[in-house]
Amino acid sequence: MSRRRYKRKHPLLRALGLLLLLFAALLADSNLRIVTTEYTLEYETLPSAFDGFRIVQLSDIHGAEFGAGNRRLLASVRAAEPDIIALTGDLADEDSDMAVIETLLAGLVEIAPVYYVSGNHEWHAKCLDTLQDFFDSYGVCYLRNESVLLERGDEEIVLAGVEDPNGPKDMIAPDVFAAELRAEYPDDFILLLAHRNNWAEDYPTLPVDLILCGHAHGGIVRLPVLGGLIGNDRSLFPEYVDGVHASGSYRMVISRGLGGIGSASISADGERVFIPRFLNNPEVVAVTLRAAA
Repeated sequence: MSRRRYKRKHPLLRALGLLLLLFAALLADSNLRIVTTEYTLEYETLPSAFDGFRIVQLSDIHGAEFGAGNRRLLASVRAAEPDIIALTGDLADEDSDMAVIETLLAGLVEIAPVYYVSGNHEWHAKCLDTLQDFFDSYGVCYLRNESVLLERGDEEIVLAGVEDPNGPKDMIAPDVFAAELRAEYPDDFILLLAHRNNWAEDYPTLPVDLILCGHAHGGIVRLPVLGGLIGNDRSLFPEYVDGVHASGSYRMVISRGLGGIGSASISADGERVFIPRFLNNPEVVAVTLRAAA
């Protein structure tokens, strides 16, 4: 009886196959598994009543859905126990299923008060009228170069939001808006919600205390030690893509966002090119404010 001979796979092919499996697993993890990043920021200007105040920031969702009805995202937000939820732009884009957005908003308002500022993609997608209908239905506060007072006991802080630059051409400039806000509230803690991440470069001395923003998607592809790879201007290894940064009188928290399509997905000729996140999990940001003793 003849025996069949089986050739063993070449070690290099086996290694390549394992690397491809590892890459596929990392790619799936990078786009599907939500992480929560905690920051604790201490301020002398923060009223004592707001010591321990929790803000959950969601940015650059781009209509993404994490589980049916966004149950996994809602669970992450709920687990962070926010006092308020800040949506810092690019909630939807040109390809979003608006029903997914509506379901998410309905779930978020059951957790905490929700405040929103626009991003560049909502203006491109021309979906702000639809979003405004959702906001009116569910009680989401859309800050269009406006501010509200948040109160605890007899103390207050100012929550403000700036419209994305893709908004109305005749709207107030961010530095003018902030200056007027500071003149009206000279001694108050001012928290500013924004979408873009250019504040430290374009407005380094803005008279506010804290800015929450996004837009950069954490550099989309992140490399160990080196950090985010791609900037909004397609530069390599940009500085302002995530984390906490100090600039002038304020600190800035940049969310890595949740959706899979970043600003770098717009090619030079205007075409959209999908760039998946890699080693850059969708991020929920939780900021705890502390009053300096």
